[in-house]
Amino acid sequence: MAQVLTVAHISDTHLGYRSLSKEDARTGVNQREVDVYHAFAQAMKAIQDASPDLVLITGDLFDKKVPSIWSLRRAFRVLRTVQEARGGRPLILLGGNHDTPRTRESSAVFPLFEEIPGIKTVYGMPQWVHLPELQTAVFCVPAAGAVQLIEQNLQPEPDLQFRFNILAVHGILQGMFNYDYTPFFLPMSRVLDERWDYIALGDYHDFRKVAHNAAYAGATEFTTTNIWSENRKKGWVWVEIEKGKPPVIRHQPVTTRRVVSLPDVDVLQCASAEEAIEKVLAEARLEDTANALVRVRILNLPYSERARAHRAIVEAMADAFHVQVDFRAAPRTSPSEGGQQTEAGVAQPIEERWRQFVEEHKEELPVEISAEEVVSRGLQALGTVGEVVSA
Repeated sequence: MAQVLTVAHISDTHLGYRSLSKEDARTGVNQREVDVYHAFAQAMKAIQDASPDLVLITGDLFDKKVPSIWSLRRAFRVLRTVQEARGGRPLILLGGNHDTPRTRESSAVFPLFEEIPGIKTVYGMPQWVHLPELQTAVFCVPAAGAVQLIEQNLQPEPDLQFRFNILAVHGILQGMFNYDYTPFFLPMSRVLDERWDYIALGDYHDFRKVAHNAAYAGATEFTTTNIWSENRKKGWVWVEIEKGKPPVIRHQPVTTRRVVSLPDVDVLQCASAEEAIEKVLAEARLEDTANALVRVRILNLPYSERARAHRAIVEAMADAFHVQVDFRAAPRTSPSEGGQQTEAGVAQPIEERWRQFVEEHKEELPVEISAEEVVSRGLQALGTVGEVVSA
């Protein structure tokens, strides 16, 4: 009987994710979709080489419920190769909120992967997966079944007939993060329980150890509509479980396309718009922006100056993969405040509301249009409207 159980925990790979309009020169596929695939393949090759007893994929293998054929074929090939190298040892794949159909009439791609020896998929209601060869029981709560923790007052408990017990869940824990983009949160009391040997969590895109025996693996690439808030390295998690001891949880980083968020520049603290632009470019020179996703935020720049500033900044960073220039609204004068600038005027509520709206409705977008591209175009349109209004 094994004294130590080794587990590779990977999550939120979001294969098929598309963003921006650049295409890979060799394949003609959206470049960000290719980036996301390469990060996934890199992680799975590392897992193959590490040869764990068990592999857990805790949701959102795909970015959409109907993934592109390009990504579907490559996911199948990668997982088949990994399983062949592992001799068909167990791999459990959970459905996430992005890749699980909402209705029974819709077909899911998960059964396809059960054609690969050793793979078990769970994408409906919560269920046990018993692995007697590993003396291990895994209670799986995919995204579609997570609501059972709340509505049915479900309280998962370890199966004491097995030496090792693992809880695998796709969902966001209540009160754990400043996170707005989810229809409901999971009560921590129903998930975090020290009786489990390991709690494998998915849905949150940064690696985060939330208890001595629980961790979010994080994503393998930057795939949310606000990638700038994801400031941690991407990767997967290696876990070693020995009965009677806290599990060893180690994050294993993978290489991704770099994301660079330059420091904010406030025009009110500059002598002119030109000085503000030069400050941005000076910050850019301190970073390696070549082939990177770059964000620039300029505060309080008048609408009339924005188009010129945008053009100058993008041209100066022509070697970047993409440059997103965000303008924050200039302070407004409120008659009720006697002509004083109000704090409310410094915020940019409409831009933030637009991002949140797209995040909430991204599943309704056509497969060929990415949420990130919709956000970017919307921000550009808002800037154009502002220029017309100020003219």
